[in-house]
Amino acid sequence: MSSLNNSIIYEIYPTSFYDSNGDGIGDINGITEKLDYVKELGADVIWINPIYKSPFKDGGYDIIDHCAVDKRFGTLEDVDKLINKAHKLGIKVLFDLVIGHTSDKHPWFLQSKKAKRNKYSDYFIWTDNIFIGGSNTVKGMAKRDGNYMVNYYSFQPALNYGFVKVDNSTNDVWSSGNYKMHYTDQRLTPLREEVLKIIDFWMQKGIDGFRVDLSGNMIKGGRDLTALKWFYDRVIGKTKEKYPNAIFLAEWGSPEFSTECGFDIDYLNHESKGYNELLRGDKNTNIMPNFENGNSYFSANGQGTKKPLVDYLEQLKHVLKADKYYSIPSGYHDMVRLAEKRDNDSLKCVFAFLLTYKNVPLIYYGDEIGMAHNYKLNKDGGYIRTGARTPMHWDNTINRGFSTAKRTYLPVGKQKDICVKSQQEDESSLLNTIKRLIEIRKSEPALWFDSSITVERETEYPFIYTRGNKDCEIFVAINPTRKNIKLNKRIEEVLFSLNCNTEDGLITLKGKSFIIAKVKGEN
Repeated sequence: MSSLNNSIIYEIYPTSFYDSNGDGIGDINGITEKLDYVKELGADVIWINPIYKSPFKDGGYDIIDHCAVDKRFGTLEDVDKLINKAHKLGIKVLFDLVIGHTSDKHPWFLQSKKAKRNKYSDYFIWTDNIFIGGSNTVKGMAKRDGNYMVNYYSFQPALNYGFVKVDNSTNDVWSSGNYKMHYTDQRLTPLREEVLKIIDFWMQKGIDGFRVDLSGNMIKGGRDLTALKWFYDRVIGKTKEKYPNAIFLAEWGSPEFSTECGFDIDYLNHESKGYNELLRGDKNTNIMPNFENGNSYFSANGQGTKKPLVDYLEQLKHVLKADKYYSIPSGYHDMVRLAEKRDNDSLKCVFAFLLTYKNVPLIYYGDEIGMAHNYKLNKDGGYIRTGARTPMHWDNTINRGFSTAKRTYLPVGKQKDICVKSQQEDESSLLNTIKRLIEIRKSEPALWFDSSITVERETEYPFIYTRGNKDCEIFVAINPTRKNIKLNKRIEEVLFSLNCNTEDGLITLKGKSFIIAKVKGEN
């Protein structure tokens, strides 16, 4: 397993990180120029969203060529420069591996849709004829007599890794037919070999691994662990025979399953019930309204629910016991921004948790300065998600220092205090608070992933847990509410605190506060 024991992951949406050539769009050279900032923040792994050739109908997740850089971002030579500088700074580089579907303009699909059978005919999922619907299929768009299955949008034909079960005996005319292939069918081998070629191309370039898009949904017919383990043994397993240190980050949301399939790490997402109850339960803070319950543990209104991770901790027990990695992200490119409805002290409480709890923290660019969500945008098929993909605020010059262009591809925010430069100059800023938290995490092995955790309070405020062992035990108490709370605890050394007083063994946690401290023996 690749070591991520003390890592901090930082996600970069390339369109919006930094524009190095003044065309209004972020680019690869822009990322390279800002790697010193990433290093200074304390992150040592970057995950970069797709930079591949694409029509950008879905933010680059609709790919025409997996081994070519889209001209809006630069060239393969620019990628080389990025990787070289990142590695000199001790930063690992992960690219998005999008192998669940392609663009409908991809050469594979253009061949697959032809009437005459060819090498690519089975690369995508087609029904037997035009009158058989099948789930999520597009009809009448090819000379081939059949309909193609899609993932999400009509322009994203699903690649064919087979089905969990092949049952053609159904009486339902819309799902019957002989088009379904079992995931072990030998006709599917050439596509998996193409995937391995894509992986090998980028690993040869020097990247350190991949975040795998839609990782739990490659095989159709339900998330069958046996089928997915079989598939990833032939993808991740084969890759690790050649590149044993390759990192595979899953977009699954269930580390108890994904790590069984060979992934090194998974992250909780908007489909993870515990994650939403923790950070995204408040109204209008989630792109999935059905997951909103009116509040969350770190509620924007300072009230919240008294169930921070109760529903999820039980599922994670065997994952934690086996020291399989998972991440709790501040956010990512498919979510409403963390800062939505939260003030600075609330955000500081969230990051105190993310950076001390047993996980591999994942910070979405801009969350470290409290960038807001823009609900008025819809670009590149992002819809409400586009609001979390706006340009990074570097300073208070034109376009917040993101670009010298007269007009940027996506509009920049207007909040003058929310930028890197102003927060770097303010010792109490969110950015400097996060830097300090990361410094503490890096310097205290008790806070690393392989260190134990004991949750003392998980159903009431404050949220209390200890990390480490008797030789070095670190106590963490977080009060995201507006209430003052007093605790009896003998403190040896306060490492960091917010809105907190300690006198005579009594800790007073004021509203929206936390304390991280080394503790004495028995309490």
